[in-house]
Amino acid sequence: MSFESTLISLALLSVSLSLSAQTVPDDLELIDFCPTCANLSSPLGIHQPPGSTLFFINEQGGALKVISPPSTTFATLLNFGNGGTAPAGGFTSGDESGLLGLAFHPQFTSNRFIFLSYTDGNGDTMLARYTLSDASPPEVDISSRLVIFRTAQDFPNHNGGNITFGPDGFLYLGLGDGGGGYDPCNRAQSITPADIVNTASCTSDTSFTSSGGNPNSRALLGSMIRLDVDRITPAGNNELCASDADGSANYAIPASNPFAGSRQIAGACDEIVYFGLRNPWRFSFDRETGDLLMGDVGQSTREEVTFRANAQLSTAANFGWSCREGFLWAPGTCRAGSSTVDPVIDYDTSAGSSVVGGYVYRGPILQMQGVYFFADVNRTRIWSATQTAPGVFGPQPSASNALLSTGWYISSFGEDNVGNVYVVGYTNGRIYRLNSRSSITTDTVFQNGFE
Repeated sequence: MSFESTLISLALLSVSLSLSAQTVPDDLELIDFCPTCANLSSPLGIHQPPGSTLFFINEQGGALKVISPPSTTFATLLNFGNGGTAPAGGFTSGDESGLLGLAFHPQFTSNRFIFLSYTDGNGDTMLARYTLSDASPPEVDISSRLVIFRTAQDFPNHNGGNITFGPDGFLYLGLGDGGGGYDPCNRAQSITPADIVNTASCTSDTSFTSSGGNPNSRALLGSMIRLDVDRITPAGNNELCASDADGSANYAIPASNPFAGSRQIAGACDEIVYFGLRNPWRFSFDRETGDLLMGDVGQSTREEVTFRANAQLSTAANFGWSCREGFLWAPGTCRAGSSTVDPVIDYDTSAGSSVVGGYVYRGPILQMQGVYFFADVNRTRIWSATQTAPGVFGPQPSASNALLSTGWYISSFGEDNVGNVYVVGYTNGRIYRLNSRSSITTDTVFQNGFE
């Protein structure tokens, strides 16, 4: 069977998903998002703005592309990489660097703000805001660029880089532990500047600090940070770890952040909400419940998905890395006085070795409502799980209960405005939508895959 065909049937393996007696439909399939479009180059995400019919795709190499249904071609809005123009501070792609994340402001229809997460020329994390025109196809106003946030990286891997707005209206950014095996710089358990390790391989690069970067930002690695991007922080004393030298920043700290001000731990970076993460490559919020699910890539023994209920979003959590890997204890040291939170999904290397967090399905297929879809890059497998009790998900993944083995690497998932879930093919440059022919309850799906 060719994976380039418009339709890919899923070989389901009698996996019972016990939530309200729901099961994944027997005729579940993947439909090519745009079968007549040319292949994308290492795509990392597909996104749909609020109130729009457009779809945006970010490629690792630095291109941001858009398709306007029922167009059969992608238009390039900007390109930071080869053949394009790098932003101030430069751009790096390859390994786990590149144009890693894209998010639309909740009031995008009125302010036209988009946020890009990428790796700059020094290999450090950059978050910038741009304004998009309302032309068709739209244009990115390059002159509107506003740097919101930046942090140093120790190594070229474990950058994280996914961004999304939560149900609280704040922007969430997942940061990996800075790279290197077993977190050699102890970033995942570091949440204050005093915790920062400064060995030869863990020293902030001079190109970062000489261009205004805050060396304290390394304490933010291995964590999930939450920012209010609608306000700024004025100059002055504070506990922001990625502020400018005078304490100012183009973001503010939500008052409900667990370490805001002097709350809980003296000197803790106010930006952090959760820590103990190795590489939260992809995460999402359930559009119906507001719950957060994060795929956290493991080291050598376990892969995991972690969970925060909507009511817990403002409560600090230590997810364990590098003293834990999944449910197993690891060589690292846990932060003193901090208990760790168990994952809700955990699997070993016989099933996969690089988890990709997905979405809880809330689209038009009633039988799939509430089903969480996720994947593993290296084993090219897609699984599903459901929440059978508060914070309890099943079944746990294995090599034998995958819904699909695609044969191509999956880099990410996406979601449109009506809750359809999309699968991003990294190595074959295609985008697919999860579908069930017999269970569609909305408008007819046209031949090209658009609704």
